[in-house]
Parts: sequence; C-alpha cells; structure tokens
Amino acid sequence: MGSMLITVFKQTLFFAFVNNNCCMCDAVCSQYLVAIPAVIEAGAEAKFCATLRQPSGTLVMTVTLMSREKNTTLFTHTSNEAFQTCVQFEAPLVQKEVQHFQVEVRGDTFYSKQVRKVMIRASDTFTFIQTDKPIYLPGQKVNFRVVAMDNKMRPANQLDPHSNRIGQWLNETSNSRILQLSYSLDAEAPEGPYQIIVSMGERKISHNFKVEKYVLPKFDVTVNISEEVSIGQEDVEAKVYTYGQPVPGRVTVNVCRPINLYRVAKCSFSCLYKTGCATFSFNMSIFTKMDQKVLQDVLDIRAKVEEEGTGKLCYSFKMTHQCIVTISYVLGKVSFINVPKVWERGSNVEGKVSLTCCFHNGNLITDFAIVIPYFT
Repeated sequence: MGSMLITVFKQTLFFAFVNNNCCMCDAVCSQYLVAIPAVIEAGAEAKFCATLRQPSGTLVMTVTLMSREKNTTLFTHTSNEAFQTCVQFEAPLVQKEVQHFQVEVRGDTFYSKQVRKVMIRASDTFTFIQTDKPIYLPGQKVNFRVVAMDNKMRPANQLDPHSNRIGQWLNETSNSRILQLSYSLDAEAPEGPYQIIVSMGERKISHNFKVEKYVLPKFDVTVNISEEVSIGQEDVEAKVYTYGQPVPGRVTVNVCRPINLYRVAKCSFSCLYKTGCATFSFNMSIFTKMDQKVLQDVLDIRAKVEEEGTGKLCYSFKMTHQCIVTISYVLGKVSFINVPKVWERGSNVEGKVSLTCCFHNGNLITDFAIVIPYFT
C-alpha cells in the first residue's frame, strides 16, 4: 500500500521533504510531518502518524477527515515541545469514495493548512464455506467453517429445502480469519438440498449440502490391467478386485472399443464373485474385425459388482466407473547388439540383432524372418 507524506515548513505553501526557507525573525524553523496511507480500507482500522519538530511557541495541530456529508476530527494536540505520535481511527464504511485529509497547525506566529486526497474503498475479499462432509443424515450435526481474507464477518444463516431459515448467527467476528460454527439437524429434518449463506455487506456467498438417508458402501471395486495392450495379442487378461472383506455376489465386466463418440459393446463377462478377486480374459481379434479407421485406439472396460442379497451396485475405477486401456500397433522391437558405431570402408561388420515382443513380458521372438537392407 502506498503512503502519502505531508510535510510543511514555516512560511512554505508546498509539500517537500527538505526546505531551508525560515522566517528571519525566528531562531529555528517549526516543522511538522504527517504520514497516512494513500488508500484506506473501508470500515477497517487505519492509522496515521504525526511529528512536530522545533516548535516556535505553542502550536495546535488538528487533523480532520472531510467528506461531502460530514467532517470528522481525528486528532487535536496542543504542544510547545516536539512530539511524535500515531493515531488509529476507523475508516468510514463506504464502497469507494475519495475524501480529503486536512492537516492544520496554528500558533501565535505560525499558521499552516494543507489538504490531500485519500481513497477509501472496500477491500476485495474472498470468502469460502466448507462443511465437514457433503451429505448428512437427519439428526446429525453440520460442522462448517467460513474462511475469509479479511476479519469482518457479517450474518451467517442456513436455509432448508423449502427456503425456510433454520439457523442464524449475527455479528460473528473471526479474529483468526476462520469462523467455525455448527448446527444440529432435527431428527425429522426433510431430505433434500440445504444452503449456508454468509453475508458480508452487500455480497453473499453460499454453500450447498444435502440431507438424505444413505447407506455407506461396504466395498470398492478396481480393475487391474496393463495401461497398454498390443493389437497383436491373442488374449488379454485382467482382474477385478474389491477392497475390504471378500464380497459374495456377481461381477459383470463389459469391454468395448468405441467408434468415434459411441461405445460399441463387443464382449461381456458375468460370473459369481466370492473371494474378492475375479479373473477374466478376452480375445483381441474381437476388436480387430471392423475397419480400424473408424475405431478409436482404446478399450473401455467397466466392471460392476452386485453384492449377494442386497442388490446394491458398486462400479470400478473410483468415481468414473471405467478403465481406459490404450491399443498399440507395435508388435515387436528390433535392437542391434555389439555393433560398432564407426567402421572402415571395405571392412566386415559383425553384430547381433534382437527381436523382442512388446507383450508377453518382452520375451524374444523366434522363427521370425528379419530383413536388413544395405545401402552404399
């Protein structure tokens, strides 16, 4: 934040840091300096500092903040000795306004008055509301925090699904800039969306949460498969796991190769699920019979586990319910072994050629013809 310095020397009509013009009849020059920020936050505690040096007699310093509506005297001090002090005051609560900061020093043989503009404006605050979880059961306690970038908090309230106010806090102040509150829901609270509203002046910030009778899932599902498969593979193997205790039930796996934006199901598997792990495999030739130009080079794998006797479903791969596997057209890799990087013209070049498969754990490929072109 920039600062505006006001310094006045005897019989001078301008602002400067150094001035040697003094009245010839005085042995010394009366000097004073007042410093105040050029921009002040509205409604906040502001401060200015005043200094008087070498007073020639008794002087009265008066500092006034002037607006179109009223003038407010912030500081008045009478002294015949040098002094230095800082004064705190509360800035007017305005949105954005230019006001005048006046400094007047008066004595028997000395008078000076200077006025400067100061900008008073509301600070740009960022406010966040966070509950301890997104969904609550009827009768549970809603714990939430309001975090703001300044320390002026205004009324906070809650609304139920019918927009009825069910809780309110007035004039709450967050000294540590984190306001922590809670509200206990009624045991018969209606299910649906709820809203927390924080008002700061004319601004309002809201946060939504839900009240519903839910059952926490007992297990989660994931698909274990390599991130990339080769178009030349005959069979691809994958496993479906559940975290936690083994879940008796049925697992259904759908494997698709999309056509542009559409998912085209090619094969699916369904089996009983008792140990917490199910293994399945599929033939890659199923996904290579169509025109490769219209197919995407990915496989979309989705697993669904239905717990026995509950009918509750839990899908794989966290919240997206799918696993994407990339299809590679590389069948193998050729590498040269023990081949010199530089050789003489006419000499014999000896070395080895290794051909490894990109699948089957990189095993060597045998009985495969390799053609090495020779260029002169």
